[in-house]
Amino acid sequence: MVDIAKPLDVWLRIPDGEDEAEAEANTFRTDGGYRVDWSLNAVGLIQSRTFGTLADAHAWLEREGFADYTS
Repeated sequence: MVDIAKPLDVWLRIPDGEDEAEAEANTFRTDGGYRVDWSLNAVGLIQSRTFGTLADAHAWLEREGFADYTS
């Protein structure tokens, strides 16, 4: 059984030439697909977006400039 409250991965968006992430994101499994929760670190407001597949979620994260930092 998958724990839908546990993030599947960790994504960061680090601007070129910077050492600190400007945004962080996590992918979660939902009953009907996947949800990405992300926030801008300076603001802290969490936003969500849903996807039908994990591949779609990861493709969106990459298009938005995030990189996978899952260990």
